[in-house]
Amino acid sequence: MVSSKSFLAFSLKCLASFVATHLSNSSVAAAGAAALPAHHAQRSADAATRLHEMTSDLGPRLSRGALIYTPGSEQFDILTERWQLFAPPTFIAVVVAKSERDVELTVQLANRFGLPWLAVSGHHGAINSLGTFKQGIQISMESFNEVKLSPDGRTARIGGGTLSKKITDTLWAEGKQNVTGACECTSLVGPMLGGGHGWLQGRNGLSADQLISARVVLPNGRLVTVSKDSAYSDLFWGLQGAGHNFGIVTQVEYKVYDVSENGGADWTYANLIFKQDKLEAVFSLINTITNNGTGDISYIDFVWFQHIPEIDATSPILSVYMVYQGTPLHAQKYIDMYTALRPANSTIIATDYTHISSLTGNGNDGLACAHGAYYALRFPTGFETYNLSTVRNLFDKFADITSAQPGFNNSFFLFEDYSTRGVQAVDAASTAVPDRFNHHLVSPVIIYFDPLLGEEAVRAGKELRGLAMEGKTGLLNAYVNYAHGDEGVGGWYGHEGWRIERLRGLKRRYDPENRVGYYAPIGV
Repeated sequence: MVSSKSFLAFSLKCLASFVATHLSNSSVAAAGAAALPAHHAQRSADAATRLHEMTSDLGPRLSRGALIYTPGSEQFDILTERWQLFAPPTFIAVVVAKSERDVELTVQLANRFGLPWLAVSGHHGAINSLGTFKQGIQISMESFNEVKLSPDGRTARIGGGTLSKKITDTLWAEGKQNVTGACECTSLVGPMLGGGHGWLQGRNGLSADQLISARVVLPNGRLVTVSKDSAYSDLFWGLQGAGHNFGIVTQVEYKVYDVSENGGADWTYANLIFKQDKLEAVFSLINTITNNGTGDISYIDFVWFQHIPEIDATSPILSVYMVYQGTPLHAQKYIDMYTALRPANSTIIATDYTHISSLTGNGNDGLACAHGAYYALRFPTGFETYNLSTVRNLFDKFADITSAQPGFNNSFFLFEDYSTRGVQAVDAASTAVPDRFNHHLVSPVIIYFDPLLGEEAVRAGKELRGLAMEGKTGLLNAYVNYAHGDEGVGGWYGHEGWRIERLRGLKRRYDPENRVGYYAPIGV
């Protein structure tokens, strides 16, 4: 075993998951919203007046137990604390909604008084467009946390603010499971709105593919039910992959599966750490196992380039996190393939689905769910298969960057290798998810503590992303849940003209004033 530092990269994977129920992906919060920059002083005074008028009208109309917090209160600071500091939005009030009517009223009155609004669940999310949100209202969705299984056991109604751990444990107790991401502290809905990769996607598809219906407060403050067969079937398409542009989801009806019929209850976790001389052998093996998306649907791996001085004091290492739905006996053939490469360290544990996140450092007690005064910038793209020369070039450049700038030593390079069979089984035109053809999701994650390193961090991330693009054909497809923010509409939502026009048509219909435009905005 190595120290907890060996789990840093996988833990910080959750930097990727946004968590919000806000369809503008505003699953974020900002600390210190009271201390606005000096150049906002005049606007701040005006906003304060409008806020007073708005809350005076809103307060008496809220449900019992609903609350409004403003800067200066301890609860305001708690509710607006961000998980990291990149591109912070600024808030001048928090409304803790207790009912859908509270959300409707808050949106309607915020619109009337000219105040922007964002909804928040798990306080994750980072993209540079979020920094354009200034002096607005945070709508806290923490009370929307119900998980109710349907009588036939095939679906569940899940509150828009419900976090993944509660969902997993609630369903597991009933012999059920559903598609969520890796982190226990993120919501279900936030990642789903951008597609949503997860442990079970090889069998069941992306999170977005599980959506049956959603209750949505539109940007005009009107509550509607959206489904494939509703009057809002066009919006249903948009929610599945570009949903952070259209309103606030208060509840979803979502597919669930019997554990016994969906791969079983047994899982195996393995962490195998290699020095850099094994790089080509490791990635060649991954290409063989994943086999262009046709490999074993029970097999998942993640690889990180990261610094673990206990293993190698001078160079980054490769940390392989292999997760397998099955007993160690069933996973043994894959474990044997890796151990034949003679890892420097290995850990193998028999477990079940409810413990996978915790074992990989993504539990509520892990690094991934801790808020901190650091910055984490991602620059994602996707590969259909790994070009070994490109992977070697990425490793060498990552080593150079982190060696030249010690302030980036906590950074890592992330390679995610989920099964994509269930993802590709869904018609690509049937949802707004633009990328069902890449089998490997990759991204440098540049982590630093000194805000003065921001410009250097962006240059480093872009350089690594550019190098990754040299090893593939086609244009950039950036998984929107990981996006830095400079990739553009085509990078986020697809380069087919019809996709962008259809999404902009939805914006013109449902959000003509572009009120929900703070996360990877489509534009009107």
